[in-house]
Amino acid sequence: MRPTTRGACSPRHWLGYYRWTADRPPRELLLQTLNHIDWEGRRRRRREAVELGFGSGTDALELLRRGWRVLAIDGQVAAAKFLERRVPPRLRASLTTVVAPMEGLELPPTDLVYASFSLPFCDPERFPDLWRTIRTSLRPGGHFAGQLFGTDDAWAGRRPFSFFDRAGVQRLARGYTIELLRETVEEGRSYRGPKHWHYFDVILEKPGRVP
Repeated sequence: MRPTTRGACSPRHWLGYYRWTADRPPRELLLQTLNHIDWEGRRRRRREAVELGFGSGTDALELLRRGWRVLAIDGQVAAAKFLERRVPPRLRASLTTVVAPMEGLELPPTDLVYASFSLPFCDPERFPDLWRTIRTSLRPGGHFAGQLFGTDDAWAGRRPFSFFDRAGVQRLARGYTIELLRETVEEGRSYRGPKHWHYFDVILEKPGRVP
């Protein structure tokens, strides 16, 4: 999980965070999404994914390992350098890294947009535009998977992040098939120490005929 606001952290801080998370396994939400896509058994050209806020790159590496072509986007130069060092030579041609903020992105057509604990760090005034961009970029039958912060999270109201109650998440999901909407409230840790977490795991499928 991401530690604090992007602008408030030094490159050294981010590097410490990437090292802290690099040894974790791929997130359960990503594995569940990929297993569901495989279970659907849809034949298509080589699958393409966009990861927003890839951090240490563990999940991007799992996508590459499974044969996906990955566009990995993060606001930190340190993230791109850290991920590129971790990619095996045989998989490098399938990875493109972009250093850019989420706000104002133009995304290519894709089969999956994956955002692990990154969308909450979008400016709330610009979140609607980002969400429309994600929806537009997904091909018919494509998936969004990621987390959204809940309104009871310890950071709610103290930072310029985006927070949603359950009804707000359901509104974001309108027009999609909801494959997972799971709410978690727990005491845990962030990179900086103990934290009260409130978040939603979401997997959504864009309806339409798969080419």
